[in-house]
Amino acid sequence: MQIKLFLSVLVVLAFFNNAEAQTLKLKIESSNYKENNLVESIGYIESFESYDLLEQEIQSFKKTIYNLGYIELKVEKVSKLNSITSVQIKLGDKYELINLYANKDIFELIGITPKQTYDSLFYYRLKFDKVEGLMNKLTKALSNSGYPFASVSMDAIVPLGNNQLKANLKIVSKQARMINSIEIKGYDDFPKSFINYFLKIKKNDPFNLEEIQNKTKSLDQLVFAEQIRPAEVLFTKDSTNLYLNMSKNKSNRFDGFLGFSSKENSGGLKVNGYLLLKLINNLNYGESFVLNYRNDENNLKTFDIKLTLPYLLGSPIGSELNLNIFKRDSTFTTNEQSVNLFYQLKAKHRLHMGFKVSRSNSLESDQSNEVIDYETKAIEMHYNFMDRTPQNLLFPIKSLIEIRLSRAKRKTSSRDENQNNYSIRANHIFNINASNSIYAGIESQGLLSKYYLNNELLRFGGIKTIRGFEENSINARAYGLINSEYRLILSQSLYIHSIIDAGYFETNTESLQKIFGIGFGVGLITKTGLLKFNIANGQTEGQTFKFSNSKVNLSLTADF
Repeated sequence: MQIKLFLSVLVVLAFFNNAEAQTLKLKIESSNYKENNLVESIGYIESFESYDLLEQEIQSFKKTIYNLGYIELKVEKVSKLNSITSVQIKLGDKYELINLYANKDIFELIGITPKQTYDSLFYYRLKFDKVEGLMNKLTKALSNSGYPFASVSMDAIVPLGNNQLKANLKIVSKQARMINSIEIKGYDDFPKSFINYFLKIKKNDPFNLEEIQNKTKSLDQLVFAEQIRPAEVLFTKDSTNLYLNMSKNKSNRFDGFLGFSSKENSGGLKVNGYLLLKLINNLNYGESFVLNYRNDENNLKTFDIKLTLPYLLGSPIGSELNLNIFKRDSTFTTNEQSVNLFYQLKAKHRLHMGFKVSRSNSLESDQSNEVIDYETKAIEMHYNFMDRTPQNLLFPIKSLIEIRLSRAKRKTSSRDENQNNYSIRANHIFNINASNSIYAGIESQGLLSKYYLNNELLRFGGIKTIRGFEENSINARAYGLINSEYRLILSQSLYIHSIIDAGYFETNTESLQKIFGIGFGVGLITKTGLLKFNIANGQTEGQTFKFSNSKVNLSLTADF
């Protein structure tokens, strides 16, 4: 008896389980032959696992038909037989065009110039299937104007004949939203001036989420902070609160370099190098302090300090102070002091204007015609563009442009001289695919003057300018360089590259010389930082190639 009861229960459960698992079918049709063909050409989903999904498909199909201009669509009958739901419809007439009436400023909000009727009403005529796109565009424009909860619809729809309609655009804007507060989550000491002047997001601005999201992308251009999640908004009855999700980065940097080359006479090894220390945002002000010390070959020493203070006293203006001291063995010393004010045009663009004073003193008792004491005062303008890609640890800077122009007056004991100076530097990484890229850079600098002194000539050569030559070993009144590398990424932390550099320079005696550098290098991310090894051979035009002239450079860049 118990066995029969158990089997009966199983049969009943199997029946209900089969009923629940049964696929539901939908059939939409019209009694009119042409309408039925249209239904079939539009198509719809026919099989469902639940009645909720089936009902959603019916509503979706009705919306599709409506947007095609069949606004008189009627559902005449809905019948269910077993698992099949049949929907009998009648499409009615199709309307091709519609005249939408609204205030002139509504149309102008989305860049449309409406027509005007004889009774001073404004309307815009369009195809009916374009109405939904126009209304979505208008809704987005209203949201970007500070009305995130605005809605757009049509009312008073009236047929005009000839398959045309007219209707009024109904705008429900609700309350305008302004940004009432801006809060930083994750980095409480983030410098507030960067919100106003770097991101250009301010309290009491109209709320525009799309614009805010676009502006916060520029946080990638900051070295000391990053956005860890997209901006969030909290709407209350009376306020709109914006939250930026930030984190503080390790932005202090140590950069060390050693160069090795053979001595021409003895064949021994010559060593040179530099130390670069960058301290960034340690006071949570966005400031930077850079200390650079170089000890180059031929007993050239450089000491350079730069202090950058952004957004002074909460203003959009920042300042940059620089001190540079250069000494060439026992021949002369030159020191430069400059002060610049800068304005951040956009996240990647900065414009500087400032004043620089240079003084050079001969260390020899008898001043020759080549090395003479002088003082130069200059007014300079400087434009900087930098596109950072911080997620790329091997190549964190994708593009760079720097342009400097200055007008100067040089004074010596015997004469005064007006001078002009220009400097252009640009580089870019051209990505071929995920593993291959080409780095290309140009640099040009010139001093324009009637007479030139040896101790004021431009100095270049080495790892930062043209590789394969001794550091700062070339003196010129003007020069131009092209640097290039083909880079192959072997892993996320290792790459190899070629070195092909070329350039020219003009000497003090106006002779033009061409120079070349060729070699290869390796870059490796270690636990300490980015380690680079380069070997390059430099030569002037017509010079015989000697492998012994090759320069080996080893550098380490570490963030802390």
